[in-house]
Amino acid sequence: MERKRGTGLLLALILIIYLSAVNPTQAAQLYLYELFQSYPNLHVWKEGTIVRTVKLELKEPEEQKQPIDPAPDPPPTPKRRIALTFDDGPDLINTPRILDILRDEQVPATFFVLGAKVERYPDMTRRIFHEGHLIANHSRTHPDFAQLSNEEILALELEPTSEAVEKLTGYYPMIMRPPYGSLRQDSVAFLREQGWQIVRWSLDTFDWDSTRNSSEEIVERIKTGHHNNAVVLMHCNGPTTIQALPEIISILRSLDYQFITVNQL
Repeated sequence: MERKRGTGLLLALILIIYLSAVNPTQAAQLYLYELFQSYPNLHVWKEGTIVRTVKLELKEPEEQKQPIDPAPDPPPTPKRRIALTFDDGPDLINTPRILDILRDEQVPATFFVLGAKVERYPDMTRRIFHEGHLIANHSRTHPDFAQLSNEEILALELEPTSEAVEKLTGYYPMIMRPPYGSLRQDSVAFLREQGWQIVRWSLDTFDWDSTRNSSEEIVERIKTGHHNNAVVLMHCNGPTTIQALPEIISILRSLDYQFITVNQL
């Protein structure tokens, strides 16, 4: 029995040597097949006569692919901006009603105040300031600045008004609007050198003109004259402005305007 087993091993050995001599690649391949049958976790790629072996890793369950987030929405188009301004206040009749509307509508505005009225109506001046509106300077007595020297404009009209506002609020306005919009060019240069910002308007509602200041006419001027970064001129001296103001705000909101104060332009 031992002789037969030995003879069988000898013949197998001779066969392997022969195959290796005749076709060494084929013999090596036969050996690899036997090896892979014993170790099924090995995998083979063939590239011509080259044989490469790597360990076949057991694949883990694929993670569930997360949905791709959609592209972010483009940033919203900036709203158009508009500044409502009110001259010649404060007073105890029209100004509080204007402030009530602005408060209810959450609209900021700019009030170009007269120094003489600031001194006369301190509580109303404080209310304008504490409700978040911007106070600016419209002179003390509403003269035509074109008839005054630069020194008179500053010493008699602008400085006393801003000092009166500062005494009540702690804020010293350096933004001014000349009464009637009247200001010589040399006065413009002089005031700018002194640090003043001069703000007139770009949309006149004519609410100051009793011949054409019905609430319907005021609203119509807003409809036809509105534009981005507009400065709207209105006043604290007439009931038609108060009648028109809620509709003005509604129209401008529907047109996607953001209400700002003039220092934000």
